[in-house]
Amino acid sequence: MTETAALLQVIHRLSHRAWAREAGRIGLSHSEFEYLAAVHAEAQTQFWDGDAHGQHLHNVVDRLGVSKASASAMVSKLEARGLITRIQCQMDARAQHIILTDAGAELLKRGEDIYEAVAKDLPEDVAKEVKAMQAS
Repeated sequence: MTETAALLQVIHRLSHRAWAREAGRIGLSHSEFEYLAAVHAEAQTQFWDGDAHGQHLHNVVDRLGVSKASASAMVSKLEARGLITRIQCQMDARAQHIILTDAGAELLKRGEDIYEAVAKDLPEDVAKEVKAMQAS
């Protein structure tokens, strides 16, 4: 394994551990976080077209590289939890906009805080992990 690949593996392991520790406390799985982040990111790239804000399901599908069925199921789950809402698109009666609720934005922030904590300690933690790998 190249040094870069080994470092990537260490960073992934550190991030995964942080999510495993915090997921239950904040009540958000990593998959749910990814969807909230995608909805938020897509909302930041939208331009005003005279319609309400938000994005359509296909935008989230494209961003995450998941199937439409998978995205639809997760959007329904997040909507049931009150983390997103859907409103009818005024430009296309067949489509709906997906928008983060205040509760969804708060959980997204808490998920981002997990990554911030990992990033803060990353140089020291990576050094420890690499040293342990070299010792074995």
